[in-house]
Amino acid sequence: MALAAGVILRALALPLAGTGDTLIWKVWSDNAAHDLTGVYGVGGDPPIHRVLRWRNDEMTVDYPPLAVVELAVAGHAYHLLRPQFDDTRWLNVFVKLPGQIAECALVAWLLLRGRRWFGARAEWAALVFWLNPLVLLNGAVLGYLDAQAAVPIVLATLAAWTGVSLAAGVLTAVAVLTKAQAVFVVPAVVMTVYRRGARLAGLVQAAIGGLATTTFVIVPYIARGAWHNLLQAVGRLATHDMLSAQAANVWWLFTWGLRVADMRSEWGWWRSLTQSVRILGITRAEALGYPNPREIGLALVVVAIGWACWRLRRLTSLGQTAALAAWCAYAYAMLAAQVHENHWYPIVPFLGLAAAVDRRYAGPFIAISAIAALNLLLFYGFGSDWPVIVPRSWTGLDASVLLALVNVGVFVWFWKEIAARDDVSPRAADVR
Repeated sequence: MALAAGVILRALALPLAGTGDTLIWKVWSDNAAHDLTGVYGVGGDPPIHRVLRWRNDEMTVDYPPLAVVELAVAGHAYHLLRPQFDDTRWLNVFVKLPGQIAECALVAWLLLRGRRWFGARAEWAALVFWLNPLVLLNGAVLGYLDAQAAVPIVLATLAAWTGVSLAAGVLTAVAVLTKAQAVFVVPAVVMTVYRRGARLAGLVQAAIGGLATTTFVIVPYIARGAWHNLLQAVGRLATHDMLSAQAANVWWLFTWGLRVADMRSEWGWWRSLTQSVRILGITRAEALGYPNPREIGLALVVVAIGWACWRLRRLTSLGQTAALAAWCAYAYAMLAAQVHENHWYPIVPFLGLAAAVDRRYAGPFIAISAIAALNLLLFYGFGSDWPVIVPRSWTGLDASVLLALVNVGVFVWFWKEIAARDDVSPRAADVR
């Protein structure tokens, strides 16, 4: 019944228009269906950055190639239904389908194979993911592409735990070649491969799998003469000029603090404190005399991930492995600059798996799921069809700022849970 409820909710949500990103996927999907290896541009010195056109809209591509491949497949399928590629509700469904297929794959793995590793709680792990409010909002309702990267990196971690290092390498490459943010979870996969896959031999097998997959994906672009165009386009992801792209993290709090300081003398304390926070550019922060937030954020992420890898270096249970991967994704989302409101997604499946093994992670799992879902609702509601009605100012202090403060508290809570793990003598129930 719970699985059926999830199917019904998705069937109702898929035709919705989603966010403005869904329009981007439509432009990419139509163009990629006709010229997949040319979407980034071909040749040029400097490399051409191609502008894609569909109807009255123009977009450029800055995602890795597998995300575009998935949208190209969706575009081909929709062309069979509507050769003119009309902007219909069905097109909303088709561009969202790759993410839904990925989510179904994780649920199927948990139900069919998960009992060996999670016991009777495999069904619980599947259902709390399938019916999770963030998962439903992120993909089926708002149309983000996070599931296509999150599910492969989750399955890569599970493959690493089971000692199938080659598959772990393949799935890790699939994740990173879909969304670049998956790279922040790679340290957890590498550690798991090392601990569970015959150490160096396992790492070699994973590297072979990853390199073979990457080569298979990029060779068509190299043959077309579009390799440098691809690199230039994807490299633009690291140059977005924003402290926080509406993610309720420490940089959103920093954005709020800078705007309060900037407007206090003109507006007074109360009005400046209760203003609705808007995205602030990194260049603006640097112009005010602050060091580059992008570099500071990356350094903080590296330190946070390095600490957790050292703390859980023995990885004596699957719960610890999943918690480490969740921490890597959470550290990125909380501490890095340029994080978007949808980048919380990978934390949820990992932490759900950790909670399935060790119930002490259930509290952070519930809290982060709620925070991430509220983060989406505060800015986008249920998408263009049902936008936000209640302003963020109804709480006095911007609700997104309050959410960020709560999120910092949950981050500290999760840090304490990891710091308190007994990595030498785990509970017998955790070792499977």
